[in-house]
Amino acid sequence: MTGGRPLMRSVRASVHGAIDPSALRAEGVDPAAVVDFSSNQSPLGAAPGVARAVAGAVVDAYPDPHAAALAAALAARHAVVPEQVVCGNGSTELIRLVAQLALEPGDVALALAPVFGECEVATALAGARLERVSLTHAGAGAGFFCDEPALRDALARLDPRLCWLCSPNNPTGAALEPALTAALVADHPQTLFVLDEAYSDLLPEPQWERRSLEAGNLVVLHSMTKYWGLAGLRLGHAVAAPAPAARLRAAAPPWSVNACAQQAGLAALADLEHHRRAVALLVAERDRLAVGLDELGWTVEPTAAGFFLIHAGDAPALRRALLDRGCLVRDCTSFGLPGHVRVSPRLPEQNALLLAAFAALTPPGAAA
Repeated sequence: MTGGRPLMRSVRASVHGAIDPSALRAEGVDPAAVVDFSSNQSPLGAAPGVARAVAGAVVDAYPDPHAAALAAALAARHAVVPEQVVCGNGSTELIRLVAQLALEPGDVALALAPVFGECEVATALAGARLERVSLTHAGAGAGFFCDEPALRDALARLDPRLCWLCSPNNPTGAALEPALTAALVADHPQTLFVLDEAYSDLLPEPQWERRSLEAGNLVVLHSMTKYWGLAGLRLGHAVAAPAPAARLRAAAPPWSVNACAQQAGLAALADLEHHRRAVALLVAERDRLAVGLDELGWTVEPTAAGFFLIHAGDAPALRRALLDRGCLVRDCTSFGLPGHVRVSPRLPEQNALLLAAFAALTPPGAAA
């Protein structure tokens, strides 16, 4: 402390899914005996060539500081030039970089809520204030949607420096209409829109247009830790107009994408058929699980992503009851949805275990 002021500011850490071995042991659960439905990952894991690529990576020399080869491969996938792609240590690093560059103390950032906890952390680290516009819940089983008038009203009233948009939204699975994103970018040139597309792999069409990107106030984020199966290597990228992309690239920590991650990303992009199979399996198992849960009396929300919400009544209690049966789901209390849990499908035989676990429990509102 110096003159009563802490030497460092404190922020509240965000809550994430995935197995935390020490946390599970503290709950009296063997992590090895649990199937993880709480984190959004490819049910097939990484492409077969990834392990070979990682094994062949040069680890006794500094990697390319800007992952140029990987950026070029990603640029080709997005039909942009390499100068418009910035690779990062997962999209979380890029979220924090964007906030540091765009926000100053006292600025306002707006978020379509529920919002990814790292956007909250990044806003706080920049000393800015986060305001929210909540998605509208149309009713149990009817899904969530963006209230466009409410969002537009908040943009006009708050004139935010930055606006966080996650589409499909985590954890609701609600996706924005591409035309809405384009209109917002055009109508609010003084706001930087950050479109997080970490879960967009299942969408049938792109969510942004080249002209929106060229406007200079749109940054699109992607993650290869989800449906590409690279969570253990931390790999994400941003797509933007050349000028904002250059600012992001200059601000990034040197060598933040390590040699193994760079080679893994290139290998994954070289096997698009594996990615297609993973997405197809995810869709099939998501739909099978949803039907099975509905037949058991559980209410499932529609989704545009690989994951979906289930009405829990009491989310912490349901999480624990399922954990006792070897299944870890995501308690959505941290998202402001204490009555829901989120599930991301795994392999068919694992999903059968989840259905059996739900079958042993009573849905909220059902007669005991």
